[in-house]
Amino acid sequence: MRSLRASRAIQAGAVAMATLGAVTALPTPASADTGPGWVSGWLGDTSVGTAGAPARTAALSISSSTDALHPRTTFDLAGLAGVATATFPDWCVIDANSVTCPMPPDATTDEWDTVNGTMPIVLRAAPGAADGASGTISYTTLADGLDGWAQQATVTVHAGPDAIDLVDRYVDNAGTGDRLAMPVALVSSGDQAVDGLRITLRFPVGLEPAAYRNCRYGAGDQLSTVVVCTIGDQLIPGRRYEVPGGFVTTVGAAAIGDKRIMQSVAPTVTAGPLPTGVTFGKRDADEPLRLRQVGDPMDVIGPEHQSPSGQYFLRAIHGAYDVVALGAAATGVPGDTVQVQVGLRNDGPGVPDGTVSGDSAARLVFTPPAGTAVTRSPSGCWPIGGDEEATEETVPSGWYCTRPGGVFPAGETWLLDFDLRVDGPLGAPGEVRRADDYPRVDDNPANDAAPVTMS
Repeated sequence: MRSLRASRAIQAGAVAMATLGAVTALPTPASADTGPGWVSGWLGDTSVGTAGAPARTAALSISSSTDALHPRTTFDLAGLAGVATATFPDWCVIDANSVTCPMPPDATTDEWDTVNGTMPIVLRAAPGAADGASGTISYTTLADGLDGWAQQATVTVHAGPDAIDLVDRYVDNAGTGDRLAMPVALVSSGDQAVDGLRITLRFPVGLEPAAYRNCRYGAGDQLSTVVVCTIGDQLIPGRRYEVPGGFVTTVGAAAIGDKRIMQSVAPTVTAGPLPTGVTFGKRDADEPLRLRQVGDPMDVIGPEHQSPSGQYFLRAIHGAYDVVALGAAATGVPGDTVQVQVGLRNDGPGVPDGTVSGDSAARLVFTPPAGTAVTRSPSGCWPIGGDEEATEETVPSGWYCTRPGGVFPAGETWLLDFDLRVDGPLGAPGEVRRADDYPRVDDNPANDAAPVTMS
């Protein structure tokens, strides 16, 4: 890779800090479509430490259609002067403050015939750059016959201790009762040593963290467990550290489906307040959580490690569970309005958990009995289907309902009240049934639907 330093000064900017659980919305990448095919590119903002800190790697994502001719990205680095230096791959062409990079040679074509590549750009603070100094990389992604859109990415200098989480692990075939050694690993990424570290972890329902003397535990939302550990070691810039043997985690009976344990690291001096809404306490423990130094120093931190947060993702835990549909029986004659109560009950022990996707953990479909019409439905329910031959207002064929919240606890019942107008003549019974098999087909599919009768 070749290094390039810009040549003009730039004024100071601002630094954005991320915390555990915070999600930042990125602008939509610009896309040019004025000629044959299409091409788009995106480069995010980056923070770099002052002299003595490891370099950071920004990654430009470039995509194009297969018929785009010579897709490429041009960069103007004048806005980095006095703030940072940039090192580009060898396949790029450098001319003073301008750089032109073609589609990376290792780009791949996906199933939609889109060519995707990633271009690493190594960024270091310029000599003498002070805390808070900020500059810009101007760039345009284009192709022959396609006029690209000019965009900018900001590079900000940050002085002081810092830490980046190095864990992004996916695990298959975990089962109830397993004791897992969840990795906890980080790099001291600032220009100064970290003198005391806070590790914050969120365990979703069904995953049980081991007890350590220097950790505090509390009940979070959606039946989660939040753990905050404080380690007093001094962590040298550029050095990697890990918890020897991992953070012991047990897969409990409530665990089913996909599970994500989030972890975040921060120097204690900049960690900020503890997670809100959680009451923390100690647990009896024999040992503290420790860190050990591992591997060689990191001079350059790769593009895949740019955040203080990491994840440990367990895929498709089988678990045991049974969700039961609850039907109803009512009586009425034409002209009556009758209320029926239907729902679902989770007999457990597994707890359906939609927090990974942000979706509901339980859904049902209610079909009213023939000869009746819904006059009042609960909140969280929507009409579905209808009679295509109806000459007046379409009559829904059923109602789709979602349970509030991201988890469906074992032993809990979810009930919904519908008001039905009896029109007659009465015919086939209605039904309540699970709307899907989330997170998998349960252990007794025969009770996933129940009749709703009117007599």
